[in-house]
Amino acid sequence: MGYVYLLCVALMFSFGGTCVKLISPYFGPAYITFFRFAVGVFFLLLLKTIKRQRFRQDFFVTARLAAGWVLFGAVSKWVAYLTENYALSHGPSYGNIVTQPAQTVFLTLSSVLLFKEKLPPRKLFCIFLCMTGVLCISWNGRSLETFFQDNILLTGLFILSGFCAGCHVLSQKMIADRMEIIDSNLSIFAVSALLAFTPLIPGIAGGDLVGIRPGLGCLAGILMFGFITGIGFYLNARAILLVPFYMVPIVQSTMAIFAILWGVLFFHERISIYIIGGTATFILGLIGLQLKPCTGN
Repeated sequence: MGYVYLLCVALMFSFGGTCVKLISPYFGPAYITFFRFAVGVFFLLLLKTIKRQRFRQDFFVTARLAAGWVLFGAVSKWVAYLTENYALSHGPSYGNIVTQPAQTVFLTLSSVLLFKEKLPPRKLFCIFLCMTGVLCISWNGRSLETFFQDNILLTGLFILSGFCAGCHVLSQKMIADRMEIIDSNLSIFAVSALLAFTPLIPGIAGGDLVGIRPGLGCLAGILMFGFITGIGFYLNARAILLVPFYMVPIVQSTMAIFAILWGVLFFHERISIYIIGGTATFILGLIGLQLKPCTGN
């Protein structure tokens, strides 16, 4: 079931760009970010209700002890989604496939710096493959002038989003033995929702939402985005307990294939050989980063 969960997660997160494209005609990236967290919290609470799972008696005590990592994870995820949603609003719907290799590279480097793990030449080469794949996707055969004027900002935002998402994963790792899966996600996403809502208050008070009448597609995108966020992270955490950890990002990397497919089917986006080659290159890099070398007896 672990692999089924991971494939479901990859499929769900591949619709992220589709959701942003449905919502962005009505709301900006800051609102999209808030909706994603708020509706995600709703679905986590709904899941907790369906499972008839009460908060543990020591929930608030545990949350207070883990407050530093909860806040770190909440800020990181807020920045990750804000940058990702901005880039998706102004770029192709599959652009966030760049965040997965960026997150993996960040976590690999973090394991070396924080947990003193070794970084052999094989992993350095795989990091190079990930970076090459990202640059190939971003470049997409354009002239260097066009690349630096148009694409480099969006690529930089996706990479920053990946790094911040890696910080969120790190925070989850640090509190995994203290809090239950749903409770830890609820704590982080609730704080993220508060952080995302605070900058919106002046605009809402000034009438930013007056006259906005979102269509059915927008409303469906908001609900789907929240479902992806809440339930997707829950399934991912369940899967981590059932499969070898190195297989998690390998299976998740199939998200890139799905995301590109949705861009072609739903938005008629043009896919070039550079996109295909870059995607294949960073997937190879991701696999190489996670697979353990064979050792003789």
